[in-house]
Amino acid sequence: MKTLRIVALSVTLMCSASACSSQNDASQLKRQITGDSKGAASSNAQCALFTQTEVAAYVGMPVGPGENTSEGAGCRWNSNDDQAWATIGVVSPEYFPEPSGVDGFKRLPAMGELAWVAPDSGWSAGALDRDVALVVVVYGTKATEAAAVSMLQKAIERRVR
Repeated sequence: MKTLRIVALSVTLMCSASACSSQNDASQLKRQITGDSKGAASSNAQCALFTQTEVAAYVGMPVGPGENTSEGAGCRWNSNDDQAWATIGVVSPEYFPEPSGVDGFKRLPAMGELAWVAPDSGWSAGALDRDVALVVVVYGTKATEAAAVSMLQKAIERRVR
């Protein structure tokens, strides 16, 4: 479980790695990691992929509006008490994580050669889609393997072609 949490954190940090390497200011780094430096979440393509109602169905609790993460390369929806949340991150394929050492890791051959799903404190799923890698994480009472895979499939279907 610890390995996948590290992978999820790595995805967040890798999304902003290029920007981070050129920044020394701690407050600027914080804004980059949280996504605050990329403008309104309403203009974030990842936040537009799902409604709050859809995300709530994946995690089992109402969630707030999507919030920028990783300089706008990702989006996160949280319940008011942080007992449920979901994230989606879109990164360059060179940063595509693969937690193959995690117990419960499975390939998703129908979604591509390198697609996967794995348990975490919730569930994570990732796949390559054309020129990017997508990773979703779901956590909450309804956060299941099937929920993570479904959210990933919907994200791939809904991405602007």
